[in-house]
Amino acid sequence: MALDVEPRHTYTWIDAAAPTHPSLIDTGHVSDDLFGFCNIPMAVWIDETGTIVRPAEGATIERSPLRDAELPAGLPERLDRALREVKKIPDVADEYRAAIVDWARHGAESRFALSPDDVVARSLPRGDDEARAAACFEMGEHLRRTVGPDAAVSWWREAHRLYPANWTYKRQAWTLVTTAEGSENDLMQGPNDVYEGNWLDDVIAGGGGEAYVVLPAL
Repeated sequence: MALDVEPRHTYTWIDAAAPTHPSLIDTGHVSDDLFGFCNIPMAVWIDETGTIVRPAEGATIERSPLRDAELPAGLPERLDRALREVKKIPDVADEYRAAIVDWARHGAESRFALSPDDVVARSLPRGDDEARAAACFEMGEHLRRTVGPDAAVSWWREAHRLYPANWTYKRQAWTLVTTAEGSENDLMQGPNDVYEGNWLDDVIAGGGGEAYVVLPAL
């Protein structure tokens, strides 16, 4: 499931993946509110009874080739630093994939399937600031669609201030102002004149690539 207020920004990635299952596009970031997603990729585990048995956490099942690629000399400084931070993001793809396989084989008996109390205990906190940030993001998106892009800015700025750890709110706003008209979705999301933050500077301020993801406790 993609998180993007502009469905067209997801088509390239869906087409490249060529999935055999339906691909959903969450244009309202509803899954943020329902499950606690704050970055991508994240997942929750839901069993056959509709019960969440693992809360929102970083979810990858394949090691990215980018992690092992040698960075060429002479890259622009910000691009070089961004790629180095990406390489620092913890990689638990093999362990996470093995946990999914174990759950598929053993169901509720899998040691990776958590009790309701453990799911709640491991879930990200949802305080007043996070709730207000969700409301601000939703209001911004409503105004973006009904009034125009500029009407969303103040609301999305407030969402970023209230919930700085929510990367989906930030990256959604940044990409809309840093992607050139007619270009593919901008993944660098660099400094801009509309929002205070940008991907690289915010990653560094938050502790670097090492702290970028919500690691699954396996």
